Amino acid sequence: DYDFDPLNLYSAFGNTADGRKGMRELEVAHGRGAMMGITGFAAWEALTGHPVVENSLFFHPNAVLPLAAAAYLASTFFVEVESNDQYMFQVKTHSEGEVRIERIKNWSNRSLPEAQAKASEIGKEAGKYAKIIADTASDLKVKYDNATDDYTKSVMSKNYEK
Repeated sequence: DYDFDPLNLYSAFGNTADGRKGMRELEVAHGRGAMMGITGFAAWEALTGHPVVENSLFFHPNAVLPLAAAAYLASTFFVEVESNDQYMFQVKTHSEGEVRIERIKNWSNRSLPEAQAKASEIGKEAGKYAKIIADTASDLKVKYDNATDDYTKSVMSKNYEK
């Protein structure tokens, strides 16, 4: 052992012989997991005949992965996962999460009437503009139809005169 630990990870298990042995065992376990993962990728490519980067959402720009990460981070803002004798995983709201939920409820109760009033005003204004746009579009359609009819009559009359 040459004391090579640039990230100071040995201190997580203690900088003793037992701690170093534990870190080496973790490194071997993670290495084996990585080898199983890459073997799975190779097997998938062999089965499908397509590169794994074509079939995985990890390798293409998309919204699924960032949204899933955001959902996970947001959920941990309110809940925690515990294990006990009865359940392997139990999702429970922690005390800070309960306080945060209560604050959000209070904020929404205070802000909702104001937001509804503003939305009503905006809706009335949007309705006015929508009517103006619809009337303008209708006028344009009538003018377009008239111009098309005039052009058709003009062309048809020239064809029949010959």
